Amino acid sequence: MFLNPHIRKLVFHLRHGGLPWLLGAIRNRFWPITPGLAPAALAATQDKAGLEIGGPSRVFSPRGIVPVYRRAARIDNINFASGTAWESDLRDGGEFKFESSKPPGRQFLREATRLTNLPDAAYDFILSSHCLEHVANPLAALREWGRVTRDGGHLLLILPDPPGTFDHRRPTTTLAHLREDFDRHTGEDDLTHLPEILALHDLTRDPAAGSAAEFRERGARNPENRCLHHHVFDLKLMQEALAESGWEVLGTEQVRPIHLVALARKRTAG
Repeated sequence: MFLNPHIRKLVFHLRHGGLPWLLGAIRNRFWPITPGLAPAALAATQDKAGLEIGGPSRVFSPRGIVPVYRRAARIDNINFASGTAWESDLRDGGEFKFESSKPPGRQFLREATRLTNLPDAAYDFILSSHCLEHVANPLAALREWGRVTRDGGHLLLILPDPPGTFDHRRPTTTLAHLREDFDRHTGEDDLTHLPEILALHDLTRDPAAGSAAEFRERGARNPENRCLHHHVFDLKLMQEALAESGWEVLGTEQVRPIHLVALARKRTAG
């Protein structure tokens, strides 16, 4: 019998996690942990104009862990294509509906590392949740995000916390490796990490990936779908990557169930 993918995923988790998983999912959905960084992040985005890379993201929604959408004056959006594994029917120059009570922002179709035709210092803040790990050249992306942010503007960055995800078997990436990717101008066609991912990715925590054969086939097409996590971050690497890219780290923390959260400020030129 055919099941909706969301129902299939629910059945998978119930079968493998049972009642503890169900209770945890309900707790995380309706009583999410509020990060200690949330008040500062909300103050930094209150009535200001921002750009979200990836998304829209539940964590920034009114019931999310950092509800920026209801605080910001305007948010534009970047996605890499008109159709992704997470969104569809996107149009460059179209509308980005981030909060029903507010006018939509603009939708742009761009690479995270090349925000072409977006002017310098155009935004007061940048948002990104569970996106940077999908980017082959994170330092290039963080520098480009800084380019379109005004001096003193902020970045609220959320990445997956490996112990709670399908990446828990993989080693943490080093800053030296991120520097090599930056120096080589690594692009989104890079499949350097595919053998490691195929060997260590925990499919029992990723029901949407299907079988091992389906996951292998999808991984080979990553330049099209961008589903792979190129790099694995911990708080230390997160801090190092931000500092390397011109951001002053104001704070980082782990947040249940699977988030690493950082708030950073763009360093003032000179």
